[in-house]
Amino acid sequence: MKRSFFAIIFILIFLITGCGVKTKKIKDPFMSIKEQLDKLESYVAIAEVELYQNKIDTKFTAMQFYKKGKFRLEILNESKSPDKIIVYDGVRSYIYFSKVNQVFVAENTQEIPLYSLVSSFIKNYIYSGGEIEKKENDKFYLITVPILDKNVFMYKEEMAFSKGNLMPEELTIFDINNKIFSKIVYEDFKYNPEINDKLFTKESVTTLATNLLIYSAKEIDVKEVYKYCGINPVMPLYLPKGFKLLNILVDSEKDNVVTFIYTSGREFIQISESIVDQNESFSNKGFPLIEGVYYEEKSDREKEYMTMVNGLQIKVTLKGNLSQEEILKMIKSLR
Repeated sequence: MKRSFFAIIFILIFLITGCGVKTKKIKDPFMSIKEQLDKLESYVAIAEVELYQNKIDTKFTAMQFYKKGKFRLEILNESKSPDKIIVYDGVRSYIYFSKVNQVFVAENTQEIPLYSLVSSFIKNYIYSGGEIEKKENDKFYLITVPILDKNVFMYKEEMAFSKGNLMPEELTIFDINNKIFSKIVYEDFKYNPEINDKLFTKESVTTLATNLLIYSAKEIDVKEVYKYCGINPVMPLYLPKGFKLLNILVDSEKDNVVTFIYTSGREFIQISESIVDQNESFSNKGFPLIEGVYYEEKSDREKEYMTMVNGLQIKVTLKGNLSQEEILKMIKSLR
């Protein structure tokens, strides 16, 4: 009898304490994604774009900058050379074509790959009014929405969000027959970063953002270097394959400094030349690499080399993954 009594008491205690345990609610990831998209005011990303149309595949890279309705797209072709820069200032779109070195006002949006922007997907997600499909696989949370201004080529789109940080990673656009029209992969996506407003002006459309964000610079011709900073510059006789001179800049906040910007598209070499006191020229110079050349690694993708040529202090900054052998070969060719 006592055993039965204690067994009943134990069961009652277990049931009471069990019922008292609160189950922790797990937030719906799709709700979290929606909240993040609602709060997105700016982003920066590298978009690798592939188009599949009429059995012809087209690929290009778009450096994307977005801020509160304004955007900037820097389009690089398949060889990663600058093709065009597009700036929308909130009123008009301006397109700079590097091949002809001219700026045009965009008369229609067909000239602009708006479909590649994350902000375009957000607009369709919020305002489409059609059926929204949500699912997941091993890697992504997937949201499929109809496109507001749909046509036979762009009928609906599916954004894949990372299961780690819920950020956009891949966008697939389908045509009316449910075949893939375009696929966009986002790399180095930065959520709500601070972006300088000058990137979204007509005046900035002829210069890559990398240069605009680093320098208080005036773009000049090589013949004007001495006029602006009193330097007879040296220039490399050898450049790594695919690199071309993009800009020559003088810093309006510093005297006697000229910077040459070379690019292959996604990689940059900056050669800054200045007149300095030779006794002070190599303070904090890094460690000696070879005779007369000093080296410092700033990050995985940024390296700095310093040397003296014809009485000028030369600082070479690499943003990319070129080999040290190539950089040294270029430095030795400075004349």
